[in-house]
Amino acid sequence: MATNLATLMSGSRVLPGEQLQHRVGQAAGAMRALGLEPGHVVCMLMRNDFPILEVALAAERIGVVAVPLNWHASSEDLEHILKDAGARVLVAHTDLLNKVPSVPAGCVVMQVAPPPEVRAAYRLSEAESALGDGVTEYETWLTSAQTVHEATASPPFRLLYTSGSTGRPKGVRRDTSSASISAAMSLRTRVAHGMESGPMRAVMTGPLYHSAPYAYSLNCVRMGELLALQPRFDAAQLLDLIGQLKISHLHAVPTMFARLLDLPEAIKAAADVSSLRSVAHGAAMCPRDVKHSMLRWWGPVLYEYYAATEIGVMAACTSQEWLDHPGTVGRPPPGVTIRIVDDTGTLLPTGGVGEILVRSDVVPSVSYQNLPEALSGLRRDGGWATLGDIGYQDEDGFLWLCDRKSDLVISGGVNIFPAEVEQAVLRLSGVKDCIVFGIPDRDLGEALALYVEADEGVRLNAQDLRAGVLEELGRLRVPRVIRVVDSLPREDSGKLARRKMKARYLEEAPPPV
Repeated sequence: MATNLATLMSGSRVLPGEQLQHRVGQAAGAMRALGLEPGHVVCMLMRNDFPILEVALAAERIGVVAVPLNWHASSEDLEHILKDAGARVLVAHTDLLNKVPSVPAGCVVMQVAPPPEVRAAYRLSEAESALGDGVTEYETWLTSAQTVHEATASPPFRLLYTSGSTGRPKGVRRDTSSASISAAMSLRTRVAHGMESGPMRAVMTGPLYHSAPYAYSLNCVRMGELLALQPRFDAAQLLDLIGQLKISHLHAVPTMFARLLDLPEAIKAAADVSSLRSVAHGAAMCPRDVKHSMLRWWGPVLYEYYAATEIGVMAACTSQEWLDHPGTVGRPPPGVTIRIVDDTGTLLPTGGVGEILVRSDVVPSVSYQNLPEALSGLRRDGGWATLGDIGYQDEDGFLWLCDRKSDLVISGGVNIFPAEVEQAVLRLSGVKDCIVFGIPDRDLGEALALYVEADEGVRLNAQDLRAGVLEELGRLRVPRVIRVVDSLPREDSGKLARRKMKARYLEEAPPPV
C-alpha cells in the first residue's frame, strides 16, 4: 500500500486518512479508465475542497500532471489554459463551470457540488450549488473503475500557471525526469516551511490554486497527521482552529498577519497558540512592525521564504535570523546561489541595489508551456535566471527585496521603488494598508500615485500623508496623487492587487496634460 495520508477536515466534515487513501486510488483508477497516461493533464477548478487534493494525489500516482486553476481568472483565460495545457479532464465546482463556456475537444468534465462550508463562505445559492444535467458527477465517476493502490509512474513534468497580471497566464513547466533535482527542490521547500520537526497538524488558509498553498498542502497530506482547510481566510476562525485542533503548522501571507493583529484585544488574549511550531510566510514583503508584533504574540515560530513558481525557494530564514537581520527574506539554501547586478549585468558590491539573479539546479529544467520565446525573459548567460526583482545582499549573504523591476518608477530620471514609499506610508499613524504605483506625467515622465486604506474609525487626509512621506523620504518621493479609499483591491490570497488599482486609476483619470 501507498504511504499513509493525513486526515482532512473542512467545516464539520472529516475525511480520515484511510478513506482519503481509498478515494485517491479510486480517482487514479477512474483517470486510467478514461485513457489518461503519464504526461496527460487534468485540471481542477475549485475553491478549497477535498477533491483538489484527491485528484492531485491520484494524478501523481499514475504519472498524470495535475494543474489547479485560479477560479478568479476570466472565462477567456480559463479557456486559454485548458487549451494550452491540453487538458484531458476538468474537475470543477458546479457554480464555477459557468465560467468555462467551452472546453477543448476530448476534455471530459466532472462536476463537484460545493460543500456547505464553501457555500456559506461564498454565499452561494441553492441553484448555484446544485448539480447540473448532462455533466458527470465526481462521486459517481470515482466508482467507475478499478482502484489503483500503488504508484505506477511519476509525472514527467510539473505544470502551474501564473496569474496573468500582464497578459495571458503562462504555464510554468518543470521537467521532473531528474529524481535528484526534484528531491533537492522538495527538501529546500520543506526546510523553508519549517516542516522538518515532529508530527504536523496543519491548517491551510490560502487558496489552493496558488502554487505555494498547493505545494504546502500536498506536503502536509503526505507527511502530516491532519490538514484543516479554511474555505476562505477568516482571522477569528483561524485562531479558533489553532486552539481547538492544536495546530502546529500553517502557511500565511503578511496581510493575514495584519488582519489577525487587527482583532479585538480580548479575542487575541483568549487565543491559545501554544501548539504552533512553524508558521511559513512569503508571497509579499512583510512590514517590519507587523512581523515584530506577530513574533511578540506567537513567539519565534515564523519562517519567511522568498520563492517563485519557476525556481522554487531562493532564500529563507528562521525567526531568529530575521531578528538578527530585520527586513531580510533570508539566505539562499544549499544548491542556490544569488548575485546582484546592475543594468549592464555587472556584479555589484555588497549592499548595492540591483537586479537579483539566481542560479540553481532547477533553472535548466524550467520552460514555459508553448512559449519558448518567453525563456529569454527568465534566463541569463551562465545558467542564471531572473524574475525581475530588485534587492541587495548584506555581508552575511542575507537578501533584502526592494521591488519588482517592472514596478520601478523613473520620475525625472530618479529611480523610485514603490515598495520603499509603501513602507514609509505604513509607518504613519492610522494607515492600515496602501498601494503606490507610477502614473504618466508630462514633465517628469512618471509620478507617483498613492492609495490608502485607513484603520477603522480613523480619518486621514492627503496633506498629512504627503507631509509624512516628505519628512521620511524627501520631496522626490512624495506622491503626486493621494487618495484615501474604503478598501484596496486584493487577490484571494490576500495580496494587494497593485496592477488592478493602477488599471482602475488609468481608466478613471484624465489624460496627462
